[in-house]
This record gives sequence, structure tokens and C-alpha cells, in this order.
Amino acid sequence: MSNFDVPSAWKSVPLTDDEVRAVVSGMQAYYDDRAPEYDDWYRHVNLYDDPANNAAWHDEVAHMTAWVKAFGEGHLLEIASGTGWWTRQLARRAHVVTLDYAPTMLALLRRRLREENVSATLTRGDAYHLPFANAAFDCCFFGFWLSHVPQELLANFFSEVTRVVRAGGQVLIVDSKPFRGEMPGAQLKQERILNDGSRHHIVKVYHTPESLTQLLAQFSDDVQTWTSGNFFTAGKFTVKNGK
Repeated sequence: MSNFDVPSAWKSVPLTDDEVRAVVSGMQAYYDDRAPEYDDWYRHVNLYDDPANNAAWHDEVAHMTAWVKAFGEGHLLEIASGTGWWTRQLARRAHVVTLDYAPTMLALLRRRLREENVSATLTRGDAYHLPFANAAFDCCFFGFWLSHVPQELLANFFSEVTRVVRAGGQVLIVDSKPFRGEMPGAQLKQERILNDGSRHHIVKVYHTPESLTQLLAQFSDDVQTWTSGNFFTAGKFTVKNGK
């Protein structure tokens, strides 16, 4: 399949306001179920194998990896750490505290860190109610999480991020760019299919550098955004008014 087509596992429709809570709640179970096959997406294998675009995909993942490797110092919070795909990079230059809600993700993260001989402090918790003190961190990272935050929860989420990151600290984001004709910034309900054939719905919001700049400018006056090319968008902002 081509990443520029619309495979059945990724069909999207507009997400209505009255669906948001149910879809957000369902995502918690979905990501716990998906944990054992989550890295297939990064590796582009099994359901995600795409011979026409695999080389470009892996090249852009390598670009993202370089950005993440160069980020962070001191005490770093990683939100939605998942299986630790990014944690292992972040933990080589900072003291990392991870946060994820899915127990299976946390178990796989713990195993990965052990196998790769890196360390981090693992936390199970809710990204909308971060269980940390004000200004506890020097910086923050979240990869492929922002696109799952519905519009009605954005202000709450960023309030929590800027509360726990000190003033002057930086936040790095990597996430999905529209590449199947999606409207940048549009709130979608997207169907996901797992290897066992089960079907799930998630919130998905794709961003270009322009739409991400517009979003982040609501929370900081020091914002940078860029893209790897076809597949990914990144952004970084400085916390100006830590709480």
C-alpha cells in the first residue's frame, strides 16, 4: 500500500463534539492492546509495510531520531512514552521521568531500558493531570501524543505542561504530518486495526509546521516548527511563565 492512499486501517472522518469523551476513553484500552505491535509502525513492518515508501519513511525517522538525540538536559519529562522508542535516546543525555497510562506499554518500556542498559524513572499516570510538582522539570518531550489530544483538552494539557516545566525550559514535539490529504489541524475520528483484526477509534489531528505554529503560539511567544519532509512535523517552544 502507499502512504498517500487511504488504507482501511486509517480511514478518518470528522470527530463530533459528542463523540470526544467516548473516543478518548477508548484510546486507553486501544494503546494497551496495541503495545506489543506498536513498534511495527516505526519499523514499517507487518501491517505498515509499504515498499513504495519504506526508504523515505526510514530516512525521515532517522532525521527525527537526530532531533531527539540532540534535545534535553537536566530533568526531562517524557509524556506518553509508550514502549520507549524515544526514551532510550533521551535517557543518554538527561535524567528522564516517563509518563504513560497503559500498563503493557510500561512493561515493554521497562524491558527495553533493561536490554539497552539505559535508565529512567517510570510513572503511570494521566497526561491531563500530571502527578508532578510545579517547575519539577527542565524540559519536556512528547512524540506522537499531541495529535491525540482533542481540541477541548488542549488548554488543560498545555497548562499542565507549562506548570511542571520551569520557566525558560523547552518542550520538543514530534508528530504526524498530513500525507493523505487530511486538513491540517482538523479533529478526526480515525479507525485503527490491530493484527488480531480488532477495530478501534482514536482522536487524530495532523499538523503542518504552519498549523503547529498557530497552535503553540497560544502557549508561548518563542516557537519553532519544521518538517522532516512527507511524514512528520516537529515543534519546539520555550516555557515563558512557569507556574
